[in-house]
Amino acid sequence: MTAARRRRSAVGTTDRAPRQLPGSACEACQKRKVRCKNSYTPIQRFRFVLTKTPGDRKSPCGTCKDGGLVCEINTQRRPRGPKKGELKNLRSQVGVCLNRVVALERRLSLDPTEEALTLATQFSEAPPVPEMPSASSASDQDFSQFPSPSCQRRPSWESDIHIAMSPMTPSSLPMGFSTFQFPPSPQSPPRCAFVDDLMRADLDQLYFDRVHPNVPIFSQSRYFARSRQISMMDGPNYLLCLQYAMWTLAMSFSSQFESSRDLFYKETRHMLENLDLHEDDMNTVRVEQVQAWLLLAFYEFARCNYRRAWITAGRAFRLVQLARLHEVDISENAAECDDAVSMEEKRRTFWVAYYLDRLLCIRNRRPLTLIEEMICTRLPSSDLAFQGGSPVQERFLEEVFASGDHSLLSPLAESAILLTIFGRAVSQCQAQRMQPTYASASLEFWMRHEWVKNTLSSSLNSLMVNHPVISAAEPMLFFSTMMAHAVKIYMCQIVESTSHEESCRPNVVECQNQAMHAAREIARLVKAHEHIPYFKAHIFLPLAIFLAASRLMAHPNRVVENMQALTPPGSSCYQGMEVKDGINAEFQCCMNALRSMQSFNNLAREYLLVLEPQESFSLTAFQGAFLCE
Repeated sequence: MTAARRRRSAVGTTDRAPRQLPGSACEACQKRKVRCKNSYTPIQRFRFVLTKTPGDRKSPCGTCKDGGLVCEINTQRRPRGPKKGELKNLRSQVGVCLNRVVALERRLSLDPTEEALTLATQFSEAPPVPEMPSASSASDQDFSQFPSPSCQRRPSWESDIHIAMSPMTPSSLPMGFSTFQFPPSPQSPPRCAFVDDLMRADLDQLYFDRVHPNVPIFSQSRYFARSRQISMMDGPNYLLCLQYAMWTLAMSFSSQFESSRDLFYKETRHMLENLDLHEDDMNTVRVEQVQAWLLLAFYEFARCNYRRAWITAGRAFRLVQLARLHEVDISENAAECDDAVSMEEKRRTFWVAYYLDRLLCIRNRRPLTLIEEMICTRLPSSDLAFQGGSPVQERFLEEVFASGDHSLLSPLAESAILLTIFGRAVSQCQAQRMQPTYASASLEFWMRHEWVKNTLSSSLNSLMVNHPVISAAEPMLFFSTMMAHAVKIYMCQIVESTSHEESCRPNVVECQNQAMHAAREIARLVKAHEHIPYFKAHIFLPLAIFLAASRLMAHPNRVVENMQALTPPGSSCYQGMEVKDGINAEFQCCMNALRSMQSFNNLAREYLLVLEPQESFSLTAFQGAFLCE
């Protein structure tokens, strides 16, 4: 474009009227969203061309004139967009509403019942969030004028909202930190109402199929009668906690409920702790409370860390003492309850806690909590009579040891007797540590050791006579047999750690031979029943397998010396190699059993962490010992 054309274009622009007349559209045209035909006088048009500023219109626009409307122009219209600080307030209100929705969804996912839906309707009809002050005036106002959560009517479960709320800046909070108060914790956590009748029946059946054979403390008929009462009760109680503890432990023995297992565990522990906090009478302890904590301890040994489980078990032991379950059969205590089944449940609860106390001492030689000399509770009756509703009164523990007759005892009673022998071995070890190393002390140690060894052999022989066929289909009996051999290994460890004199060498060698035989017997039992699912095995079965694997793996040179002492002169060295291959296969069988249980038993996983680093080194040393020979 040339300069002359640009000049003519610029002059033409200033001379002719604009295409769009200036000024805002009238109110009627804005509402109808049509073009406002502004009506200007010639003088107004000439003034706009010279000054570029529109004047006030006096006559109506063409649209209002044709329609007979009043043409009004608003010259003081508010600018578009939010005011300064309003956007931040809107974001804070959206955050509060979002947290309420999250809490509501959480509640509905746990309790999709009609009551929860009613609470949700009331929650959705709650008054809206109060309008927030602008950022410019927030510093001049007191946030205490806004209502706090404690002043508003809210559902009882809304105390969980403060857990899920995302962090917000102080300027966006609907209340100041100076006036903020956490909502009071409810007396009970929300119940998992999503357990329908079918799931309830499935969990009950799973418990009595896989857990009850290992922890036989309940009568099935009595439990199902009480289960119908639990469904009609309002609010948490110890019966409900016990039922949840049973379901939680049952879930740990199945892969079907793996996704719900942790939720049930947290729910059970929360209810038990809340009920304990609201318990005022220290002398009143219900047996359901003791049973729930015992089952929770078993679950934590299988699925949680050992330290937490050990503390929970200690809590259960103290509750056993507080409930005086160690003296159920004292005359004044026996007169309080005439129900034979209820009395038998108390006995079984005590003996389960008793043998659990002994099992915990095997690992780290901790002091015992339930002392044998204080027991005035009879041994548990046979399971058949107990489930039939007519339990038979058994003998006391001291009467069995005095008579030496172990006939017609239940597997739980057999396990309690064997672990009592172990407890005496632990007491013997502790007494030896406290005594000075004099000859008389050493003689007394070996006398006590001989008594423990003879009593253990007698108990094991009686167990074999009463039950000629040991099968993993009876988990408690199978576990009792395994623990009888494990006690022999543990007694050998005590002898090796306390006997350092040369005169005791023959006795130590004899204990080592018996311990090796016991370890190989445990490996044989594991091999014979490796086809049976380990879901039905006792939770502490990895303890016996670990003791056997440790004995089979340890001291390869000592194993060679003992085998050479037993081998007649002139025998071939291939016999020693065959024995070596057999011991190696038995050790691998124990390791495979622990590997099979590590996915659902934390005890097996912890023992594998101890054995696996030493496995390759020990096998190399074992082979080198035979090559040297």
